[in-house]
Amino acid sequence: MIYSPTGNRYSNDTRADVNNFSLYILNLQPALYDQFFGEARLSEDVEVKVYKTFPRFLKGLQSVKDGSSPNLLLFLPSGKLDPAKTRQLRLTMIDSLLYIVTGECDERAYLTYISMGVDGIISPPFNRSDLQGVLRSSADRGIPFPRNNELIKEGQVRLDFLVPSKLSRILGVNRLISFLSAEFGFPPEESRVNLPMVVDEALSNAIVHGNRSSEDLKVHVRIYISSSRIRIQIEDQGEGFIPEEVSDPTEQENIYKGSGRGIFMLKELMDSVEFKKGGRLIELEKLND
Repeated sequence: MIYSPTGNRYSNDTRADVNNFSLYILNLQPALYDQFFGEARLSEDVEVKVYKTFPRFLKGLQSVKDGSSPNLLLFLPSGKLDPAKTRQLRLTMIDSLLYIVTGECDERAYLTYISMGVDGIISPPFNRSDLQGVLRSSADRGIPFPRNNELIKEGQVRLDFLVPSKLSRILGVNRLISFLSAEFGFPPEESRVNLPMVVDEALSNAIVHGNRSSEDLKVHVRIYISSSRIRIQIEDQGEGFIPEEVSDPTEQENIYKGSGRGIFMLKELMDSVEFKKGGRLIELEKLND
């Protein structure tokens, strides 16, 4: 069953015209691949390319001609794909629709996938509408009202709100971040991938590690954005921590550890990362050069 980020199921007629349509598939789960397609047969008008390893899949995408945006379909084992690899795929084909097929997908994995720009997660049981959904066009993306460039140049937006300590709230915050950063002229790799990924990491840390997932505690989110920069503050109600005591994941003894990479990623993707109020408040800033 395929769901969009809004939770709506795609209809059977989401793409009526498949002429000159390309579908690139990464098949890391052959049994799931066979189950998904079943007796279905794609039209000869659909160009299909199937890869069995991530490096070859990425190389195939990098060879796609400029202006072409094939839809991407990833068949993954129960464990989620490395976020760094998912981000790399999304940045390589920023305008393509990206779908993941997996036997299992818990809430945390779902939120992470969507925050990195995945357009849908598909899990069994499958039916014909799932394949039709994968073949839908990206032409329906966007908002029907014209963008006012002068207003964007002159304007600023400030948002200040509280969210409960629920991971499900992350997507709502990321929707605002993605929409506003796109409106204010941030490039697609920032508005669709990097900024939502950063907020996913910072907000989930505030909820899980700061507030210990206690729904009685809130996370305070403040957003300031203009055409030149975006600044995001995320403050939890926990006990805080000492950022300097977090181990550096790039050091030899920490390379194979599964934790401690979040702060490193934030600093890599943002122009400024500061911790205040004993580690309870993180302030992130990205310039729109």
